[in-house]
Amino acid sequence: MLFTPRRSALAVIAVVMLSAAGPLRAEPFADRIAVAAQGWLDAMGPAAEGARFAFDGDERVDWHYIPRRRQGIAFRDMNEVQRQAAKALMRSTLSSQGVLKADAIMALEAVLAGIEGSSLSYRDPMNYLISIFGNPGSFPWGWRLEGHHLSINVTATAAETVSVTPLFAGSNPARVPTGPQKGKQVQYDEFILALRLARTLSADQRAAAIIAPRALGNIVTGPGRADAIERPVGLPVKDLTRAQQLLLMELIASYVGMARDEIGRPYMHLVEDGLADTTFAWAGDVSEVEPFYYRIHGPRVLIEFDNTQNDANHIHSLWRDPLNDFGSDDLMRHYKNAPSGHGHKHP
Repeated sequence: MLFTPRRSALAVIAVVMLSAAGPLRAEPFADRIAVAAQGWLDAMGPAAEGARFAFDGDERVDWHYIPRRRQGIAFRDMNEVQRQAAKALMRSTLSSQGVLKADAIMALEAVLAGIEGSSLSYRDPMNYLISIFGNPGSFPWGWRLEGHHLSINVTATAAETVSVTPLFAGSNPARVPTGPQKGKQVQYDEFILALRLARTLSADQRAAAIIAPRALGNIVTGPGRADAIERPVGLPVKDLTRAQQLLLMELIASYVGMARDEIGRPYMHLVEDGLADTTFAWAGDVSEVEPFYYRIHGPRVLIEFDNTQNDANHIHSLWRDPLNDFGSDDLMRHYKNAPSGHGHKHP
C-alpha cells in the first residue's frame, strides 16, 4: 500500500536529507538570491553588461552541457572579489552539498585534461559562466551557471517561488582512475543508490523496470528535447516495497539536494504527492563496472542518469520538472493577469 501524501516516513527521510542548508528563515528566500545576484553585478561593474539578458529572450532557455561558446561571464574573467561574489550567488540558491558538487564538477576539467593530454585552455575549470536574466528582485527574473557538464537554470517568479530546473550534472571521469584523486566519484550517491535499489528488485519487478537490455548511451530529454518522453514507463513506484520506496526517495533527494532547503522541501512534497503515478525504469546491467541507465518519471519529476561512455566511466544526469522547467508553470500564474503580449517559452 502506498503511503499517505505529505505524512509518510518517505517525506521525513527526504526532508532530513535536504536540511544541510540550515533551518528555514522567515524572510522570503528569493530576496536573498536577488541580493546575491545584485552583489555580483555590482562587483563586476561595467563588465556586468556582458552577462545581462532579457528574461523573455531566447538566451535564457538556450542551455547545454557540452563544451561550446557560451554567453555570460566566466570565472576566469573575474578577479578574486568578483569570484567570491559569484560563489555567494551560488550559495544563495544551492545547498552546501550542491555548491561542493558544482565545484567538484568544474574541478574535474583539470583531471580530464590530464587524462586526455589536452590543454587547460580547452579543459578549463574556470570556464564556467554566470548569466543574469531580467532584473534581480523584479519578478520574474533568473540566473544561470553553466559550462561543460553543468547547467543550473534558476527562475524566480515570486518571493518564495524559485525553480532550478533543468539541472544537468555530469562527470568525466565518473571515477578518477589515476593520480592524487584516484577513486574519487563526484556523483557517487546518484550512482550507488540506484544500483542498490536495482539490486533489491524481485524478478517480476525487474522485468517491469527494464526498458532496454543495454544502456541508452545518453540522456533522452536533453536540450530542446523536453517532450521526447511522452509518458512514464517502467516499474510503478506503487509496486515497490516500503523499504524500496524509501531508497527511491533517498535517490531522488540526491538530485533535489543540490538546491537549498527552501527550494527542496516544497518540491519533495510535490514529488511525493505524485508517486502513485511515478515509475522507475532501468536499461543495461546492474553492475558498478558496466554501462547502465535509469529514469525516474512522475508528474513533477523526471530524472535521467546514463553511465555508458568511456567504458562506463562518464556520467550524464538530468533533473527536470515536467510542469515547471524554467519556472514555466509558475510563470503561467505570474502572467495570467498580465497585459497581452507577455509570455514565455517552452524549451
